[in-house]
Parts: sequence; structure tokens; C-alpha cells
Amino acid sequence: MNDKEKKTDLGMLKINNDVIASIARNAAMEVEGVSGVKSGSLSLFSDFFNKGYRQRGITLEIGDNEVTLGVTIIVEYGVNIPDVAGKVQENIRNAVEEMTGLTVAEVNVSVGEIHSGQNFQE
Repeated sequence: MNDKEKKTDLGMLKINNDVIASIARNAAMEVEGVSGVKSGSLSLFSDFFNKGYRQRGITLEIGDNEVTLGVTIIVEYGVNIPDVAGKVQENIRNAVEEMTGLTVAEVNVSVGEIHSGQNFQE
């Protein structure tokens, strides 16, 4: 998928997909109860079949002036998952819209793991 380009009075403005993904990742990590953004071995397989853009747990599909984002998060054990996911959606939407000028159509959040803060050995 192409980077987002916009014609301005002074020339072209180009926002790289990596930048949009980084904004989304940082916004997700700011939410209390999120301990990480997950990318796994399956991401390489899904990258091959995904029409959009994917970078370490963040997916993007960019239209004319809007973007649909997906993020897989790792949450801390004991948090209210729906509350944390809702805050992640809101934080990503606000950050991406404010920093890029794009309209965020959707922010899809998947919980890929729960982090207990303990290391278990078998």
C-alpha cells in the first residue's frame, strides 16, 4: 500500500506508513493496562495475504483521506479488557487524526496476550 500523499500550496506532503504505524503503537502504549503491542510468527504469513500494510502488530488500510487501523495488544493481568481496549481505540484515533490530518474510520483492537508480570517455569 502506498504512503499517504497530499498536495499542498507549497508542494507535496508525504506521510510514510511507518510513521502512521509508529503513532498508533505509541498511542496504544500510553494506555494504562497495556504492556505491549504484539507481533508474532503468524504475522509473516498474514503479511503475504494482507492487502494493506502491516508493521509489528499494526495494520493499516488507507483510503482517500481515511485510515482503518488494527492493533494487537498485550494487556496486564487483572485489568478490565473492554475498558482498556476502548481507551486504546480512542487514544489511537485521537493521535493519528491530530498528527496526520487523516480521518480514522476504525480502530480494531485484538488482545493477543495477557502479561502476568511473573515468569513461570515448567
